[in-house]
Amino acid sequence: MTEATASFLVSKPGAALLARGVAALSKQRGLEPEQRAGALAVLEGRERARKRGWKRAEQLFLTADSLAQASSEEIAAFHAGCFMGCKMVLDACCGIGRDSLALAEAGMRVVALDTDPARLVFARANAGVYGVGERITFHCTDATSFVQEGHWDGVFFDPARRDGATRFSRDAERYQPPLSFLSELQAKSRVVVAKLSPALPDAILAALGGQLTFLSEDRTCKEACVVLGAESGPPQALLLPGQERYEAESEPPPLAPQLGAYLLDPDPAVLRVGALGALAERTRAALLSPEDAYLTADEAVFCSGVRTYRVRIALPYRERTLGRWLREQGIGKLVVKKRRYPKEPEAVHQELGLKAKSKGTEATLVIVAQGKSWLGVVCDPA
Repeated sequence: MTEATASFLVSKPGAALLARGVAALSKQRGLEPEQRAGALAVLEGRERARKRGWKRAEQLFLTADSLAQASSEEIAAFHAGCFMGCKMVLDACCGIGRDSLALAEAGMRVVALDTDPARLVFARANAGVYGVGERITFHCTDATSFVQEGHWDGVFFDPARRDGATRFSRDAERYQPPLSFLSELQAKSRVVVAKLSPALPDAILAALGGQLTFLSEDRTCKEACVVLGAESGPPQALLLPGQERYEAESEPPPLAPQLGAYLLDPDPAVLRVGALGALAERTRAALLSPEDAYLTADEAVFCSGVRTYRVRIALPYRERTLGRWLREQGIGKLVVKKRRYPKEPEAVHQELGLKAKSKGTEATLVIVAQGKSWLGVVCDPA
């Protein structure tokens, strides 16, 4: 989207156009093609933001792409909390301004940078929607040159991890700016908060130092957040919205003698930080298989750290045997969950003889690695 189109959309005529909705856009005359496309993109972004529970979603200026790269409201609030005691914070790659808004709402003054002029237009407009425009100063510039000019109490660093259609989450030096830029930011502030990909190798994250927290929201491990310059401890997993925390540890969970009445699927952030033992202790569960990360328990467990399933049956994963049992039970639809099994859910349906539009009840199939073989656990959400 161009800066001119973004500027039109945040103007009074643009706001009036957006208020009319998607259906009216197809009938609106006198619109430039890019204005029409831009308006549709903003309306799509607002609808997705609304479904994610964003406040003021119907007033914000964003697209589906910029929404995908922005912090959620709860994660942005977590980032802002890392800067307590700071008065002036630099948001080095602000995008549509979601983190800048949270920082300003927390009482800080913010200097927000981005190289995309259209996104800066949207970020300014979003600051007005939230009533914090006076606390944020926006600059269309590259952070690597801007940081040479001053010092700040804190810096928030959220580098781009994609270039068009290409994602490079694991290649830190392809980040824009690259991860090595953190050392310059540390020299300019006492607290630096870096929002990084959780797919970065452990060695790279450990070499940064500071407090490492893997943030999970609604059972999706969203980011590896590194806080430099503050008191640190062992790596942690923070599960949102429940606020459960788990610390990395070396003790593995005990091995279950057999499958219990319930199968527990751990949150990805707990696994990423290496806290499966702590989760097992908290839930009084045991490891189902030493080759996989599923837990089992005799009683139902309800907490943010696990998703709990009531076991129907467990069978060796042999396509004909398991497929025949499913059909005999009238099960025609499966939610397939697996970590190590190499085939995708669509292929699992096919090899079990279940068609895409099969009739029958629904169940969950968890495929668990057991040595060189697989166990198929048929279950239901508890």
